[in-house]
Amino acid sequence: MFRFLDKPLPKFINSGVASRQRSVTIRSMYATDTILRFAFPAGRLGSTRIRISFLFVVFALAVSWRLDSVLYGAIATGVLLFSVLAHELTHLLIARSTGGDMDEMRLWPLGGLSEPHGRGFLQDHVHTMMGGPVVNLLLALTCIITLNVDHVMGLLNPFAPFDVPVDEAMSVTAWRMAFQINWVLFLVNMLPITPFDNGVLMRTYLTTRFTEAESRDLIIRLGLVMSIFGMLTGFVFGLSSLVMVSAIVLVFQIHDNVRWHEIQGEHVALSQYDMLPSESLEEEWLDEEESEYTLTDDDSLDRWRDDREQEQLRLEQEERRREEAQVDDILTKIHQDGRDSLTTSELRLLNRMSDRLRNRRQHS
Repeated sequence: MFRFLDKPLPKFINSGVASRQRSVTIRSMYATDTILRFAFPAGRLGSTRIRISFLFVVFALAVSWRLDSVLYGAIATGVLLFSVLAHELTHLLIARSTGGDMDEMRLWPLGGLSEPHGRGFLQDHVHTMMGGPVVNLLLALTCIITLNVDHVMGLLNPFAPFDVPVDEAMSVTAWRMAFQINWVLFLVNMLPITPFDNGVLMRTYLTTRFTEAESRDLIIRLGLVMSIFGMLTGFVFGLSSLVMVSAIVLVFQIHDNVRWHEIQGEHVALSQYDMLPSESLEEEWLDEEESEYTLTDDDSLDRWRDDREQEQLRLEQEERRREEAQVDDILTKIHQDGRDSLTTSELRLLNRMSDRLRNRRQHS
């Protein structure tokens, strides 16, 4: 579901400017790394890498403590892992059937954190993203066959505590776990906020109406509002599960916001480094800093803002032309050596350009 800028830095003659830019890059790398993305490698499925979040271990410990049973904790974790894997495999299969793919399948307890990429058609994107929640809904409906009405009605509330009666058979408990887990996965991924599937679709729709920056800003704001509201509601009504999910979503929104602003700063910085001679970079920075303090008249400030917007637009256009030239080289490399020969940075650039083309087609 996240695309990162991974462009090598240009070589500078001025070592002071180069060291400053290297320090900015290192700070950016560590500032946005989050423990929520820590995962263990679990093999490959074709060209797709599979990684499993350490949060499954946390989930197993929490359920074992809650139900006072290591066995039931292991059963619940196994059911959750199977349900999430089925969710993500559906994304992968539909994406490949429509000409797309997934570079990585990163599993976490509420779905996946890697967004498939495709040919750029909205219909394919909707089918791919909604395939996962639909599979979880079908799995939940399958569990109903083995349960009675009372069991199902008691599990429809996603915030209701899960209890294990003393005289209940283990098989019935496992089926009830499977129903509630898949039902919750379906409901959560229908929320219109990232990193959930419907949130990704909402962000895609917004990009057809607004710019990419405006779309991400809107979806992040929506996520912040919903997560804070969920935390407050959970505290008021004593719903610990709602507080936990809302807190995780809040962390993701803050992470996305920080990462997005850093990526935009890197875009502008890299464009400026490519366009300006290295010996004039520090003078340019000093001139910009002085202008912030000398421009006090409203008309002058408006003209200064217009000039900055025009300059930023020009730099973005130059950056896009350079990326398109790099894509031509990447496509030639794919034709000669295959997709497996691409580096991580080349794959990210190709995915980013594919997303941009998809957004243009959707807008048109």
